[in-house]
Amino acid sequence: MAKHLAVLAAALGLLASYAAAYTTIMKPVSQECYFERLKQGEHFSITFETAGKLPVDFVLNDGQRTPVYTMPHTGEGSYSYASPAEGRYSYCFQNNAPHEVVVNFNPHGPEEEVFLASHDATPAENEVRKLSHNVEEVRDHFNFMMFRNEIHDQSVSDTQKRMFNWAVLQVLALAGVCGWQIYYVRSLFKIRGVV
Repeated sequence: MAKHLAVLAAALGLLASYAAAYTTIMKPVSQECYFERLKQGEHFSITFETAGKLPVDFVLNDGQRTPVYTMPHTGEGSYSYASPAEGRYSYCFQNNAPHEVVVNFNPHGPEEEVFLASHDATPAENEVRKLSHNVEEVRDHFNFMMFRNEIHDQSVSDTQKRMFNWAVLQVLALAGVCGWQIYYVRSLFKIRGVV
């Protein structure tokens, strides 16, 4: 029993080291590409999401730079691919907007897939590995949701500060106008000798 727990702990630790979320801030009208070397039959998957669901174009290219899969004008997506031939595959994000876009993506390379598809494991261990893989995907999504929450909290905080400053400016302007009116009316009546 202890041996199985140790194997499970090692599996979770190894899986956690392979599962990494990446974040990039794309400049206006730009493209960023990342590369993965795949052998024939190896499996690669990726999930991505943009802050605010702002649209980007996603393209997966094979070793000859031929587009294998495209997702135009989308704020989130996922794709799995088994390579038919060995080569240097690339996946690219393209921002066609006139503003910056924050992209968070989670690539899962062949090392993780080989670990998940180990042949000498019992069916229970295979199920635990699949469950562990699914938990990692949920954790990746949760990390992105926390990242997006921080961005929204910062935006709300900035808006509240601007509203407070605007309210203070309005109060000062109103007090100034009232003071000027009192001064003007008093000086008007002083000139006429009523006050």
